[in-house]
Amino acid sequence: MVDVGLLIEQIISFIGVYLIVTLALNIKAGYTGIPDFGHAMFFAVGGIVVGNFVAHIAAYIAEKQGIPGVTLEGVLEDNAGTLAALNEQFFPNAPLISIALLVFSVVVAVVLGGLLGWLASLPALRLRGEYLAILLLAVSEALRIAATYTTQVMGDTPTVGLTVPNLFAWVGSPELASLAATIFTVLMALTAYILVERLYNSPAGRLFRAVRDEEDAAKALGKDVVIVRRDSMIIGSSLAALAGVVYAINPYLGGGSVAAISIYNRVFWTFWPWALMILGGMSSNRGVALAVGIVGIALVWPIRLYRSQVTEFLRVEQLGLDPDAFANALEFVFIGLLIILVLALRPSGVIPEPPSRTIEPSRRV
Repeated sequence: MVDVGLLIEQIISFIGVYLIVTLALNIKAGYTGIPDFGHAMFFAVGGIVVGNFVAHIAAYIAEKQGIPGVTLEGVLEDNAGTLAALNEQFFPNAPLISIALLVFSVVVAVVLGGLLGWLASLPALRLRGEYLAILLLAVSEALRIAATYTTQVMGDTPTVGLTVPNLFAWVGSPELASLAATIFTVLMALTAYILVERLYNSPAGRLFRAVRDEEDAAKALGKDVVIVRRDSMIIGSSLAALAGVVYAINPYLGGGSVAAISIYNRVFWTFWPWALMILGGMSSNRGVALAVGIVGIALVWPIRLYRSQVTEFLRVEQLGLDPDAFANALEFVFIGLLIILVLALRPSGVIPEPPSRTIEPSRRV
């Protein structure tokens, strides 16, 4: 028997985090034309902030309060035990500290994501096309390898990951804490959508698209193209880091931990956002939201939930295919078919890029 409420929370959580991370990519690739194939590295910043920075701060406070089983060194040396003690003995009784750490994680992740976007833009944004795409991919891979095998970042077992502080434990039962995390995910997704939509119709958004459409004309009008592309990288990267925080905090997404194989995953946090942006329509925020909603509701979670029934219905084993391998590939089969159909029928996406809304001359002061 399927728990409908739980399924709805899972779908909403998936839609929320992918809406944020895809909108972040849309600012860079859709608005400004930056082919960012290293998007996952900015997403990973948010996971590291929650799993590492916030955990250390919480452990320091808990140790000062004499919480048994908690030491500052234990965050990395005995991660599972230390975080279990924090989540069971500290956070349930510290609502104000939990809320402060939640706000801290969002602010720090956004700042660090923007800083990393700025650093990545320094050697990259004078390049064009495939050269820029490959460079960003290479930088992302270099940072992934460096962070994965740095004990101070991902611990001694990076593939297992760091247990995440339960910043909603003070709400009550695990079910209520999960519900609170889902509500937080929705609020962050709505905030991100409103901000990105306002950016689209702002002078900055129009300048981003002007650089994308006709760089020489923008230069002729006195615009510094490098600075424009740098600003786009900073804003988009900050938003991607916010998505990483949402992923880490939500138990339906991160599962209570952040591992190098999950937060640095190029398929989940680079390929999927690109696919969703292509489906919805590049530079179309409404299209991105619709594509994320369709995939989240109609494809991803039902496929994950009923994958064995789907493979049995399709008689995969009788065709000589491995049912488990086929079930794991179902999501990519469906997203691939969707991309092919959309590109064949609506090359500009489900909802093409809308015209900019500007103030009518009669209303200008």
